[in-house]
Amino acid sequence: MTALACLRILISEDRASAGGETLAALVSKVTDAFLESRWIWPRRHGQIAPYAVLLTDPKATRLDPSELCALSEELHVKLFGADGPGSVCLAMIEGHQDDVTRFAAVEAEQLREIITNGGTIAGIPGRISEITRNGIRVVSPQHEAGPFVPAPSGTPAAGGRRSAPEEPAGTDASFRAIWCGLNQTVIGSGLTARRRGARSFFSTIDGEANQPPSGDAAEFDIGCIEATPNALVGSQGLLFLPICFSSTIVRPVRESYLDALEALPPESRPRLAASVYGVPRAPSFAAVRQLQAFLNPYFSFIDLQTADPGFEVESLAMGAVNSVTLTLPDTDDGSRMSAMSRFMGNRDAYKRRRIWPAVANVRSHREVTECIKLRAPFLSGLAISDHLISPVNPARYATERLPLAYAPLPL
Repeated sequence: MTALACLRILISEDRASAGGETLAALVSKVTDAFLESRWIWPRRHGQIAPYAVLLTDPKATRLDPSELCALSEELHVKLFGADGPGSVCLAMIEGHQDDVTRFAAVEAEQLREIITNGGTIAGIPGRISEITRNGIRVVSPQHEAGPFVPAPSGTPAAGGRRSAPEEPAGTDASFRAIWCGLNQTVIGSGLTARRRGARSFFSTIDGEANQPPSGDAAEFDIGCIEATPNALVGSQGLLFLPICFSSTIVRPVRESYLDALEALPPESRPRLAASVYGVPRAPSFAAVRQLQAFLNPYFSFIDLQTADPGFEVESLAMGAVNSVTLTLPDTDDGSRMSAMSRFMGNRDAYKRRRIWPAVANVRSHREVTECIKLRAPFLSGLAISDHLISPVNPARYATERLPLAYAPLPL
């Protein structure tokens, strides 16, 4: 059964009435750009009226609105600024096609009244949820209505029916599946974390624009390391932690990591992998040796992440690291495919160095298919998994089951 929903976007009444068609066009543009990157194939979306979007997911029986909190946040920032006084509320109803279509035509004033005071819409059954940048609340039916649920750090983890592990006070964690295209198996998860109250998660696999600014990198990395012990509980597979390359070569910055690294459980070293991001095209021999000496006591696997498809793997010693990952550029499809082909065209050199090539920031089913054709071993990005609230345990997931979200069953 295909899950079907209508999403209504409610802007502060005074701003909505004054904004007219210009505001509607801006909201449509922001919403469409957000859903293009997050609500990816085989899920579909399309505008069916001003401030109304149809959402479908052929692999789910019910939609999880958690990831849409970020859309509410993004709209609020675009329209009012990060701390502006205006408000953006999303109202979502799930049901049959006729019901969600009628929901798109409900007057905004009536919908605001129901969001505020509860109730149902005559002739339109279905579950109505209120989604804001701060969290989610089921409004009706009354027997389903519950307390406000704070905005989560991600959607339920693939294959994970256990509850999410508790994080240290002040920290939220999110996880992304790392998938092996050669045998269509998840090998582990990438971890990202944020201090509670931060607007969004940084990401080292979703393009350079999503990586932390250089001045925030060490704090981001240390926050991820501190979230690791709880993430290890009840999970399996490798856990990839972000480490900024420049932090490993500046002694005072490097030493600031030590307290967090020393707190990692020594017995978990076989499961811990370092994703070293911001690596230049040709890192020096001395820099790589220093990086190894710093990370080897805590990690069993070292991955270098680069944005340069011409990365000079020949400059690395035999087996100096376990893998090198190309983060695809945030450009058009042609440029991304070209970068992927150029990088994987050097596969023989990686094989000689006994180093795996990998690809991150993979965004579409087409790119997944192309990576498989090029025999890229490890893939990550929004086409592999959404942000998840717990690590993905190793299991086989066929290409058709990607991206992982809403706890799909392994094949």
